[in-house]
Amino acid sequence: MRITSCIALLLLAAALLGTQGASQNAKGDCAKEMGMFATNRGWSKGGLGIVNTSLYIVVKSAKNELLFGEKESWSGQDASKVEIVVFFENKVWVPQSLPRGFDLSKAVVVSFEGKKIRFFDFQAMSGGYYERISDR
Repeated sequence: MRITSCIALLLLAAALLGTQGASQNAKGDCAKEMGMFATNRGWSKGGLGIVNTSLYIVVKSAKNELLFGEKESWSGQDASKVEIVVFFENKVWVPQSLPRGFDLSKAVVVSFEGKKIRFFDFQAMSGGYYERISDR
């Protein structure tokens, strides 16, 4: 059930990206946007990857971890486990328990995938990935 929810969330994200790109005149723009997750690599500084001005990915951690707000943090499963979370209304949610009134256009989806951490900020329509940094 959990895997199904994660897959559904990723398909929704892909569908929204496809719809936005398809409305543009140039077909090349659509292909470029769809490849964003695979080709838009971010470079972390001090073990943090910037998603936007209020959300950071901790790429040098033994757990799946985010920093947000002034001094708030969220810690998930072990870094070796695949995990998808949604950042919405200054909180981190798992896909199975999104709040009433959830609006994907105001959310950020973060996918922890072992050595890569992918993200997409739907409000800014930007995304990419960071390589996880090992402490070893």
